[in-house]
Amino acid sequence: MKFFALIASAVGLLLPTAAAAQMAQPPVVQTRTTHIVEFDLPAPADASPGAMIVDSQGQDNNRIWFVTRLGLQRVIKLEPTKSLMKGSAKWTSWTLSPPLPPASTGGLKRIRGSSDRRFIFVRTSDNIQRIDTQACNATGCQRTVWEDQVGSLNVSDLAVDNRNNVFTAGADDPTQPNTSYIQRLTPGPFVSDGVLGVMATVTRWTVGGGAGFCVDLGRTITSFPCLSGVAVHPYNSNLIYYAEPQGDDGFGNIGELNISTTPATTRRWHLSQVPTPDPQGGPVQQPRQLIIDSWGIIWVNTGSGHLVSLDPNTNKMRAHTIPLAAFSDPFGIAPDDDVVGYSDSGNNKVGMVFPKGGLTFVAPVRCLSSNPVPPGCPNPTFPQKPVLFERAAIDSGAVPPNGKVVTATVTDKQDGVFVEAQLDSGNDDASPLGITPVKSKSQGTFFYAVGATTNPTIDRVGFVRLPMPQRVKHPRDDDDTDDGCCSPIQPIGWHNSELGDDDDDGLGNEVDTPTANEKATIGDPAPLGPGQSVDYPVTASPTTLALIAMATADNVLGQITVEIYDALGVLVAGSLTAPGTATSTLVLPATGSYTVRVKNYGMTSITHTPTIVVREPWLP
Repeated sequence: MKFFALIASAVGLLLPTAAAAQMAQPPVVQTRTTHIVEFDLPAPADASPGAMIVDSQGQDNNRIWFVTRLGLQRVIKLEPTKSLMKGSAKWTSWTLSPPLPPASTGGLKRIRGSSDRRFIFVRTSDNIQRIDTQACNATGCQRTVWEDQVGSLNVSDLAVDNRNNVFTAGADDPTQPNTSYIQRLTPGPFVSDGVLGVMATVTRWTVGGGAGFCVDLGRTITSFPCLSGVAVHPYNSNLIYYAEPQGDDGFGNIGELNISTTPATTRRWHLSQVPTPDPQGGPVQQPRQLIIDSWGIIWVNTGSGHLVSLDPNTNKMRAHTIPLAAFSDPFGIAPDDDVVGYSDSGNNKVGMVFPKGGLTFVAPVRCLSSNPVPPGCPNPTFPQKPVLFERAAIDSGAVPPNGKVVTATVTDKQDGVFVEAQLDSGNDDASPLGITPVKSKSQGTFFYAVGATTNPTIDRVGFVRLPMPQRVKHPRDDDDTDDGCCSPIQPIGWHNSELGDDDDDGLGNEVDTPTANEKATIGDPAPLGPGQSVDYPVTASPTTLALIAMATADNVLGQITVEIYDALGVLVAGSLTAPGTATSTLVLPATGSYTVRVKNYGMTSITHTPTIVVREPWLP
């Protein structure tokens, strides 16, 4: 793959972006501490936890799925206690079919698309494997192996739609990037242990651009191979998004394959058209792992040390430069509601960014049916691949949590606020790889895989609670900011807190109580003329303890009220007209739909920001 690297580097030198010539404001950097909780699983014959399922849709909550990368590799499920430091975490492992040299396992990304996580799909350098975690006997669980590609050091990520179709990227000849394809595998049933001679038909669309492969600038060591991204749109399974690390200009593209027609159609967004937000980071190039967040925004990390977003509906893109990007080696990306997590193997960091900065319109390049080669519109081909039916050995156990304190930095610059934990500060972690948000806890919490430690007998994964230097629009209440750790064993510096947010979960003290679960929705600022009002819907469940509605005005003298009406239009709670801010609370509301009404009683226009909180009891 050095051929790709040379092209990418040469183009990057010849065609610097216009933004690279601009003078950037120096970043503001604060040094903090943050706490992590790590779990050391026994590693009988494998090593180096790698890719994780990225739980961008909230299907795992407090559960982790990951694969190991070296030796006799395994799929592992880890289930920590709800309050991490209060008990041991349970783990279950399933062995993978032994790989061919070189021993390397690719991305475990997404499973079935349902909350039961019955089927585990894994992409390796030689095949796709499926483990049925519920069809087991004394010798293990059903494992199906599709030998679908020629062995390669490069391994694409994989995606699974809601019908269990498995999408991957690759090429029969890695030296020919124009032969790269997107593949769909429709898995059949498990036949019987050891049956031979069964063939499966896969569907391939040739897209080119080096899809499925890594372009390396010489930084990747422990993290290689990177996760070359592929993802299915969560709301339209005919749209497949993928990374083209080389593209047609050396910088790389984000591609979209629409398989609803024959030939299929493609769109490509060139990273070379995305301005570099920080000249120290160099041009944006070499897209890697690609994840779609809950809003339908495409996020990709890059070999150049950037996090890039794309809204395929508006064609607007934006890049954010990781601090010390020139020394970075991004592996995983993990979008949450308002922040985006990432792992930086080169700098031994896990972090997140609060995105900011202007968006750039990038017109996509569409395929041409008249062009017989990429970027022509691809016709599908249907090669057949052999299938093996085996058993995956099962093991299980429990491991205690290890609480630690590490250095953290908060870097505020023009393209975002970056919060990073330095995992090797007083700790033996190196090369963090997979990362996923923890949907059962507040934003700013992530599980991560540790690619290397000083102890070869363990597989280590961890949890980090990063500081929250600013409020978020979709906070998740988390009254357990110490994660079960308490005096006298509490390490010095364990507790994080921000001004007005004692438990550091992004939800202000004014509505956050330590005994209930507050679910908040913060609206966008919106204009409100004199005498005008605007309505917002809210629903109370049978267990709702209170509805809290707030509104703040950009003018501290603005006269506003907040009222709550039931489904019949009867006023059930209201505030007095107040300057600048108003709050209304309905305690123990009846189950049903309600309307929150914000009204401007002043003589001038204001811009208001609504906040609606539904207070529920914590579930056991």
